[in-house]
Amino acid sequence: MPDDWLHQDRFTLYLFIVIFTMAAVTFWQIADVLVFSVSIAVVAMPLHDRFSHRMSPGLSAALVTLVLILLFVGVLAFAALILLQNQSYMSELISSIVSWISTSQTSPLSSVFHINQTQIDGLLGTQQKALSQWTNSILQNITAIGFKIGVFFLTFSLFIYKGKEIYHSTISMLEGRLKHNVEKLAGSAVDTLYAIYIVQLIIILITFLLAIPFFYVLGYGHVFFFSALAGLLKIVPVLGPSLLMAFLGVYAVSISDTRGLLLLIFIGYPLVCAFPDLFIRPVLMGKRTCIHPVIMWVGFVVGIYTLGLVGFVLGPLILSLLINGYHIMKEDRTVCELGKEQDPHQGPS
Repeated sequence: MPDDWLHQDRFTLYLFIVIFTMAAVTFWQIADVLVFSVSIAVVAMPLHDRFSHRMSPGLSAALVTLVLILLFVGVLAFAALILLQNQSYMSELISSIVSWISTSQTSPLSSVFHINQTQIDGLLGTQQKALSQWTNSILQNITAIGFKIGVFFLTFSLFIYKGKEIYHSTISMLEGRLKHNVEKLAGSAVDTLYAIYIVQLIIILITFLLAIPFFYVLGYGHVFFFSALAGLLKIVPVLGPSLLMAFLGVYAVSISDTRGLLLLIFIGYPLVCAFPDLFIRPVLMGKRTCIHPVIMWVGFVVGIYTLGLVGFVLGPLILSLLINGYHIMKEDRTVCELGKEQDPHQGPS
């Protein structure tokens, strides 16, 4: 195929852009599902390659998808199990907080903000109503949620099965410097996705291990429950176990546990919440992507802030592609300047 293919077949290129735009608009409502499914499939591709040596590609793709489904169900079942096993304990904590808020004589909220019992009851009623509405909303949208989960696993399976074939067929249409540059960008994208997901698993494990000694020292019991909950909450970017620390902080105030409150503020939050995200995650991601950890952290935080949950993937990925694209452009310019120096009689193109 000639090097000027893009110039000779502009109509095909424009047609592809139009079709791609129409597809993006049509599937925009499930764009986040597609981003997560395809990106996780990229990370799972080495497992598919290993299985493919012993079985057919189709069976391998089905097996990898089954492994992911089992992991998904296993995490949900584990989370539900530890919550159910500690349901009574959590109810005691919540009751203690509600009792503290409701006691107008002893609650500092009442004296400082002049909150009476009627206002407290109204606030609690509003919160219960909001929780009920949220639960009803989930139940009403259970079909849509199930549909998205189905689309996620179906897309994952299809990309595992045909992803490499699509990639190689696309690359084969390119030649020369363009093909080389696209392959470099694809390689950097794969490295970034590996860094995002593999590092996330490492961060969850580290959070769990760091939480064990902290909750043991805190002295509220149920050490494994709190530690596992902190690790599971780490799946939720940025907030994560901070919500748990805030809840326990309110509980510490409700039982007048100054020691526990100080431990939560000055040790629990910095050690369990901030340290893994602000220090360990950027360093591990920077090693895989060869990009400064601070830059990766900026991409991670800004991506979540601007794009929501899907920014957890797209933020660092876009920033990595931007930086690598700049280096490619700089390299191309250097090659071009060296070519001109070697051929000083060559006129301007």
